Amino acid sequence: MKPLSAFYYIKNNKGRAALIIFMLFFTIGMFIAGNFIQSMDWYWEEGSRVDDKIVLLNLLPTDVEDRDFNAVCEEIEADPKLHILYRTGLGFGGLSWNSTLGFEIGAQSYVFNSPEELKEVFEFLGLHADLSGIHEGSVIVGKALARNRKLNLGDTVDGTVERSLSRAFTLDALIDEDLYATFYIAETGTNRARAYVYSEEMEGEELHSYLAEKIGGRKVKMDDLLRNYLKKEIRPLYLVMIAGAVLLSIILAVTVNSVVNGQYIRRTYEFGVYRALGLSKGRIIRKTTGELLLMDFIAVVIGVGVAALTTFLLNELYYIPEGRYLPYFSMLGLICFFIANLTVMVPMIISKGRRMSRADVTEF
Repeated sequence: MKPLSAFYYIKNNKGRAALIIFMLFFTIGMFIAGNFIQSMDWYWEEGSRVDDKIVLLNLLPTDVEDRDFNAVCEEIEADPKLHILYRTGLGFGGLSWNSTLGFEIGAQSYVFNSPEELKEVFEFLGLHADLSGIHEGSVIVGKALARNRKLNLGDTVDGTVERSLSRAFTLDALIDEDLYATFYIAETGTNRARAYVYSEEMEGEELHSYLAEKIGGRKVKMDDLLRNYLKKEIRPLYLVMIAGAVLLSIILAVTVNSVVNGQYIRRTYEFGVYRALGLSKGRIIRKTTGELLLMDFIAVVIGVGVAALTTFLLNELYYIPEGRYLPYFSMLGLICFFIANLTVMVPMIISKGRRMSRADVTEF
């Protein structure tokens, strides 16, 4: 192995290299932190798919004698592309859950007049659950949500479980999918004030645009897509996280640079000898760059393994039994890692390369 090789230095200076690798390892912490923040998306993933397919229309108080609402509903009934299910204006809030970040989040909720209507929608959505025992007064949630709230089949769900509930329900079915939404069966009356609309041919923005064109300027409110709502509410949190990543990366860069600087100061004479032997500045810069990149690569490989193992243990031993989940990978985590790693590595590579390339043996 040649003395100018990056491997040569690491092999013959294991203690010093290990210290630098250990410091660089902390950039992986930003990846895990990003995964924690973006775990919020996981909770809404299945709910967003449901929301893409089911649109809620609302009667507005300014709609005199419900003319606009009834007219729009009649047009939907006559449209072969659409299906409509009616409900009253009385609603029930969804069961909230405890997120991976430790704070409570509210859930989506859907109210149906009868078991038959709920079964119709579940079949359309492709949700899997044993619905043989449901009836008026039933509540249906996902298994993960039930674990999160420590609920079992047959439990009573009322105001003591969720403060927003004005009546009691019985948990009579569990959905196999990790859907953090709540479905109620409540015969709340015959007056029509809200309606669920769905289609086998359209979903998401296409379905919303189709209904918006049908509603026109009439006094009927259509709920926005959950995905759009989340962009407004959660994305600012991601921007704050990225800003925090930049700040922490600067602190980490200063810390790591001070440690690495001490290591390379001791090697000034070594690089002065290289210069005296005729090595060009460019060759010395490439040597220092290679050493630092190799140590960074080793730190990242070890860090990825530790991050994966840590996430696995957290999920299997704690989060999944609690109805929560920490993603193994997220785009936000990757962004935060790159910010941290580049903030640490780029200044260090430039400064150490320039300093060692100017070493002069006559100064010793």
